[in-house]
Amino acid sequence: MTTELKLPDVGDNIEQGTVVTVLVKAGDTVTAGQPIIEIETDKAVVEVPAESGGTVAAVNVQVGDTVKVGGVIATLGAAASTGTEASAGQTPAPGTPSAEPDAPATASDPATANRVAAAQLESQKAQAAPAPSTGNQPSSTAITLPDVGDNIEQGTVVTVLVKPGDSVKEGQPVIEIETDKAVVEVPASAGGTVQSVNVKVGDTVKVGGVIATLGGGASTAASAAAPGTPAPASAAAPDVSSLSTQVPRPPGAASVSPERAHPPTQAPGAERPYNTQSYDGRPIIPAAPSVRRLARELGVDLRGVQGSGIAGRISEEDVRRTGGAPTGAAPAPVDATGAAPAAVAAAAPVTAAAPLPDFAKWGPVTREDMSGIRKATVRSMTASTQIPMVTHFDKADVTVMEEVRKRYGARVEKAGGKLTMTHILMKVVANALRKFPKFGASLDLENNQVIFKDYVNIGVAVDTPVGLLVPVVKDADRKSITDLVLELSELAGRARERKLKPDEMQGATFTISNLGGIGGHAFTPIVNSPEVAILGVSRGGMEPVWNKETGTFEPRNMLPLSLTYDHRLIDGADAARFVRFIAESLEDPFLISL
Repeated sequence: MTTELKLPDVGDNIEQGTVVTVLVKAGDTVTAGQPIIEIETDKAVVEVPAESGGTVAAVNVQVGDTVKVGGVIATLGAAASTGTEASAGQTPAPGTPSAEPDAPATASDPATANRVAAAQLESQKAQAAPAPSTGNQPSSTAITLPDVGDNIEQGTVVTVLVKPGDSVKEGQPVIEIETDKAVVEVPASAGGTVQSVNVKVGDTVKVGGVIATLGGGASTAASAAAPGTPAPASAAAPDVSSLSTQVPRPPGAASVSPERAHPPTQAPGAERPYNTQSYDGRPIIPAAPSVRRLARELGVDLRGVQGSGIAGRISEEDVRRTGGAPTGAAPAPVDATGAAPAAVAAAAPVTAAAPLPDFAKWGPVTREDMSGIRKATVRSMTASTQIPMVTHFDKADVTVMEEVRKRYGARVEKAGGKLTMTHILMKVVANALRKFPKFGASLDLENNQVIFKDYVNIGVAVDTPVGLLVPVVKDADRKSITDLVLELSELAGRARERKLKPDEMQGATFTISNLGGIGGHAFTPIVNSPEVAILGVSRGGMEPVWNKETGTFEPRNMLPLSLTYDHRLIDGADAARFVRFIAESLEDPFLISL
């Protein structure tokens, strides 16, 4: 008879812990209440006692492992057990793997259960293995949608470039997909003859979805199974749902989550279920305690949230993006003043989305589906509403800088570009970010840390026919103004043609949005998370400015600046100094070189 010792409930809202000490080993005798491991939770190191006494048959965890409440820590068994309790009077069938003599032979023992499962798996794999190829049966290879960028999980097919019977080479484009902000060519991962094309124009394909199948000389040995043919490793796997999920690892082996060790596969166009894995009959929800707390505050059921992190890990942004509270959700907590927390108040428009009225009652209406860019903007702006933002306004005297720009503009034109105030601002802002690194940092709220970046990547908002795009100029502080002119001109041109690559719109540490060419005297730009600041530029013009030295008003070319910043990291005085540095650099062009 064996007994499983499981991690008990060690505190409110604590659902897992990290093993820091293992106090017993196989063969030890323990009594009820004796500590067997120590785990570290969010706020303390806790001893975990044995629920009952006996001899330790197996220890299922090691230092560094993360154990969930209800997870098996160790197995107790009789000291003199020979493994005959479960098999007395029974003769194993020929070919059936038997338990090792020194291991308990009950299915509830994790070590034995896993050995049995492995043996069954090998047996079924051997039975399901295809006959050796005679050379007349060509192998097939599935071309799947690869990872095309951070946080991009799917794309819409806009062009199919091959058809059955075509010969393709490795690296040859087979389809074009439209993601949130770009059209991307998808190359073949191997060469061969196209047997079938599994998608058509307009289909939505998820990362890992099958695009086409190659046969007759596919040039890769690591080919996936053809559509409709299950992979042997997964098809032949026995049903081990009733067995322990604690698989013993060799000493020093890293702890790997079941989702990462065995990532789920899915057919093209199939919806991936959210958080459907289970542990001891309970769903596994990959989310940190802080994320769970936020979900409770917003009334979000984490079982319906799709995580964007590794192995589907759910972040605070995923919870805020999902937003909607389930029926009967508890009301949001309030503080001592009776006001709801800022995050809850900010999310209220999403959470309390009421049904729209029938607009057709008052006249004709037309519905139009959102474009990918508009959907991305909705997600980004919804996430940004959680940031406590403040906008600081100032003006810079660019009278002298305008003269310099016109004087040296011809030199830049010879290099192939046109010098504008945006390019000058990029250089000035790059210098400012080196002097004030906090404005290029990011907040890691989950770990309560500030991430400072030793690089300056500046995003510049570009108005395109399909919406606002933000190409990113990398290492802007290390480039001359002429270099910035040429690079931004190329990126902006490809943005308008929707030819930007995903990585050319990622990695910004700061953003500039210049509306001066359109009009307006001021606006409040929105910080694009995970950045913490953005500079808005409006239309400049001549204004009378008082000169204290002469005691007269003088006409000066003044440029309005609007800096919006995340008040969780940046204070008002910091913002004022940052904008003043930019303004003074624009007022005296020589300061740029300093």
